[in-house]
Amino acid sequence: MKQLLIPILLALNLSLTATVLALALIGKTAASASAAAPVEVEEAAGAPAAEEIKPIFYHELKPEIVINFPGDSQPRYMQISLTVVTSDESLLPALELHEPAIRNDLLMRFSGLEAAPLAGREGKESMRVQALEAVRRIMAQRHGSDAIDDVYFTRFVMQ
Repeated sequence: MKQLLIPILLALNLSLTATVLALALIGKTAASASAAAPVEVEEAAGAPAAEEIKPIFYHELKPEIVINFPGDSQPRYMQISLTVVTSDESLLPALELHEPAIRNDLLMRFSGLEAAPLAGREGKESMRVQALEAVRRIMAQRHGSDAIDDVYFTRFVMQ
């Protein structure tokens, strides 16, 4: 009985291994074929075409912005790094040119904020939206285009 069991187990093991390898090869071939072939999507009547993915460009405001808050007994401060996001590459030189005006507006705007609400997520999000509005306003005034997609905090420290 043992003499028959060993060859049967070996044959079973070989067939399972061959099956797994065959499935892996078929999956790899199908994946490479689907990656090579363009996928055609039928558009429904009246449905808008898929949007083209636009390139994104980042401009980091340097140096970091430091704001002092009036404290009860000890001074408090906030240090933030901001990155401006745009899909218009031609806006990058204008962002660099008008960065002093942007930084000034952000410093004036943020220095009037209370420190306590900024500890929560809602306060930080409100501050980010204010920064976005300020950058768009300055770029519209000074450059004629407010094509700023977003503003990100890349560092946010409060003490």
